[in-house]
Amino acid sequence: MDSADAWAHPELFELDSDNRPLAVAGCPPDGFSAAGQLWGNPLYRWDYHRNTGYRWWISRLSYCYRLYDIVRIDHFRGFDQYFSIPYGAETAVSGHWEQGPGIELFQKVKEALERKKSLQRIWDM
Repeated sequence: MDSADAWAHPELFELDSDNRPLAVAGCPPDGFSAAGQLWGNPLYRWDYHRNTGYRWWISRLSYCYRLYDIVRIDHFRGFDQYFSIPYGAETAVSGHWEQGPGIELFQKVKEALERKKSLQRIWDM
């Protein structure tokens, strides 16, 4: 919740008008933990990201590729489906699965980065 992204761009996350989360991330109950895992980080507003053409993601990953040859994305499963827990819950038991953006996000990022790379090659000529 105290990340620069959540502070500077609250519209990217599932936050209320006071910038408090509506729901947070975690993991459902399983053999490892009967209460599940309550990570507490805010969830992305995937509808907002989709409506912007994933502009923030494209910008962020584009910058990463300027710095690094390889970019690793952890918790990849959360882009397919993610576990949403009501904010204020003490465990993850009351959470539920939500659909993430799926492959669409990565297709849009790939298209944008390939287009940018093509433009860079033309510029370098």
